[in-house]
Order: sequence, then structure tokens, then C-alpha cells
Amino acid sequence: MTNEFLINNFQKMIVNNFSYQFKFFTLGLSLQLLMFALPSLAQSESVTSKANLSEQFIFQENFEPPGEPEPKSETVGAGSRDGLRCSENEQPIRPLMPKRNFGLTFQDHPPVFISLPKTSAQKVVLTFRDETGNYYERTFLPITASGGIVSFTQPKEKTPLTIGKNYEWSLVVVCGKTVQPDDPIFKGWVQRVAKTTKVDRELSQLTTIGQANWYAQRGYWYEMLMIIEKAKKAEPKNTQLK
Repeated sequence: MTNEFLINNFQKMIVNNFSYQFKFFTLGLSLQLLMFALPSLAQSESVTSKANLSEQFIFQENFEPPGEPEPKSETVGAGSRDGLRCSENEQPIRPLMPKRNFGLTFQDHPPVFISLPKTSAQKVVLTFRDETGNYYERTFLPITASGGIVSFTQPKEKTPLTIGKNYEWSLVVVCGKTVQPDDPIFKGWVQRVAKTTKVDRELSQLTTIGQANWYAQRGYWYEMLMIIEKAKKAEPKNTQLK
């Protein structure tokens, strides 16, 4: 089955949401479509399908959170390192974000996911800013794993995101001992939404794949990645997840 065949069939699944006049998509009955290519902030590109979430991830490029459009800003920093990597001997680092670079979350401290190949870097800087550009929280975090998909989260003692507000996060991969202007940097937008008991009831009645679809159809990018990664680690031999 070719990449073109999968993409063409996947795009046919987009439907109109008359409430928000945005296009939502459905992921279908299998997560295999989710693990077909890894999106970048600049463009979506195909990769070899290996059915392994720890190596790659796909998301339909028409992913559209509901409500007003996201705030506008540069999607990547102006770093000059070749291919957003720490050295020419390393593979490029890629963020996991939809084409619009914006997603919703229920989390007060949402995780930021990137595809991080083996790297000489030992830490990152995760920063959240409000829509005015002011610092909200900034934290140095150690790199404890590489060679696959990893996530970074602000510690619980940090100020939680305020419900209903947009925040821009930036993740700098520190290649040396201190942050340099040409270190790889990635940016994205997130808005925290209040979680209701109705939502909890709906999710409790769904399978893992059902929950992933629920999050995806409603724009909850960060939760979608969280539940798929969690399920994949808990059930590495689950052929349906693969």
C-alpha cells in the first residue's frame, strides 16, 4: 500500500464542522495512519513507514482546533545550525506539531513532544510566553532519553497555564554548556481548556484508539500524543497500536 494511496484516502475523511466553520478530520479505525509520516513546523513530509511510534508519527496536515485562529508568530527560530541539529554528524531534530502549529489541551502543564535522534546535547530550555510576548515560565530540563520521540514538561511547581488563554512555547536544544543563538529552537501555540465531568464520562467509555480519535477530532493535540505514547509503552506488543 503506497504513501500516496494512504494520503488520498485520509484526505477524503475531512468533514465540515458548521459550528466553527473549520474542517475537522477523522483518524479512522486504525492508528496506522497516525504513524506514517512526521510533520515539521515548516511543512509535512513523508517518511518510511515502520509502524513504530518511538521512531515516527503522522498527523493529517488539515488538523484544525475549533474556535478562533491561533495567534501568529514565527514557527521556528532563526538558528543557523544545519538542519536544526547540534552537529553535522547528527540527524535533524523535528517537533511534533500540526501544520497550524496550534492545539488545545486540558493539561495545566502540557508536554511538548519532539523527535530527538541520538544527540550530544544534554539539556533543553522550555519557555512559555503569553500573547503579549512576556515570559510566563522558563525551565532548564535534562535530556534523559534520545533516539526517538520524547517529551518535555514544566515541573508541577511552575505556574499552571490559565484556562482560556493562548500561550506560545519555545523549546531550545542546548548543544553546548550554555544557550547559543544558533541552537535548534522550536515553537508552538497551546490553549488550555477546562475539562468537564461530561468529557470524563465520554472518555471513560472509549477504548485507547477511541480516545485518540476523540482528542483529534476536537483539536486536543497534546492529549492525543500523550495517550498514544502512553499506550504504546504500556502495550508494546499490541498489534492494533502498531
